[in-house]
Amino acid sequence: MTGPWQYPELRADPAAFRPAIRCGSCEARIGLGLDKGHLQMRMRQLDALRAIAVALVMVEHFGGSLVNAYFPISAGSLGVGCFFALSGFLITGILLESFDRHAENKALAWRAFYIRRAARLVPAYFLVLLALTIFAVEPIASSWPWHAAYLTNVWIALGNPSNVFWTLAVEEQFYLFWPFVIALAPRRYLPAAAIGLIALTLVLKTLIVLLGLPRVSLNSLLPLNFELLAMGCLLAIASYRGGRANQFAWYAGRTAAIFTAAAWTSIGLAVASWAILGEGSLVRYFTNSFLCGVFFVWVIVNAAIGFRGLPGRLLDHPWLQAMGTISYGLYLVHNWMPGILERFIGPQPKIVLGPLALAATFAVCALSWRYVEQPILAFARSRTSGQPVRPAEEVGAREAGPASAV
Repeated sequence: MTGPWQYPELRADPAAFRPAIRCGSCEARIGLGLDKGHLQMRMRQLDALRAIAVALVMVEHFGGSLVNAYFPISAGSLGVGCFFALSGFLITGILLESFDRHAENKALAWRAFYIRRAARLVPAYFLVLLALTIFAVEPIASSWPWHAAYLTNVWIALGNPSNVFWTLAVEEQFYLFWPFVIALAPRRYLPAAAIGLIALTLVLKTLIVLLGLPRVSLNSLLPLNFELLAMGCLLAIASYRGGRANQFAWYAGRTAAIFTAAAWTSIGLAVASWAILGEGSLVRYFTNSFLCGVFFVWVIVNAAIGFRGLPGRLLDHPWLQAMGTISYGLYLVHNWMPGILERFIGPQPKIVLGPLALAATFAVCALSWRYVEQPILAFARSRTSGQPVRPAEEVGAREAGPASAV
């Protein structure tokens, strides 16, 4: 999974915002006259959404067979799918603004995008790869070149065991492909391009079924995951107005009501198909990602605007948002921690090892964020914005925004 994880926070002058406009169950503040023409209001509830997504993946890995047998659709699948949709949404908005802002010199946009993505994703990932190799944790230690090249998903498609790094490979490969579409395609063709990616996924799934190819292993490849990524991209494209990302004035009144009904109907159908048809049905194979994707996009747009009521209080909770800040590290580390701990303390009952692994995972990720990732992000920001390196606390506030496994 990745990741949907960290993107820069873009602050706006509060005076540049009109009074809130209500959109169904949400309250939006739509920016008009943003500082320097491109800054956006930070969407803090997306941090909490990221925390919920990584928590679902951890439930999949730590919940045991009983929990996983009765968790609708699959906790890990829901978490990864949410990350993919969130990543498509955030990356597309950032790229649209950046390329439009540097229309006369797109090299600046390319440079800033890839420097910041590398600064956010590479250090923690390669530290984890190094640790797994040193501790001889399999299957990573004997196959580390595949993972270092962000080809884990290809390695899995060749018949090797699955691991959490496949989603990072998907997202990195997407970052090499989608920016070219944003940079080169006329804006009016971008919706068709995103819809084309969804259609391509369905065509490839049809070929896989007709040719009798292994569905599970091939599902780790990038083209089989275009569906959820592209649905997030479509949301960003629909919300890009006047050279600014995240303009949600369109999401109001009847549009919001129809979208809400479609989202809850879709997730209801996804749960029903899981309960009635079972995990391996062809109907689920072709429909599950799309149905869940509609719901994820609805959640993302409402969290970006700002849920109200009980969902809003939950997503505004500082502990959940703090967890979202380190969600990238949590995703990287959590599944390997039990095996590493047992190398030091020996085999332990699950009731003992589970809490220890969770505590160690959160501690390692918090320290990594504070002393490794934040300083590197500060340096990367200074290299791409012309601003001096700022204290790590400031960078944390700005860079721990939405992200893909990012």
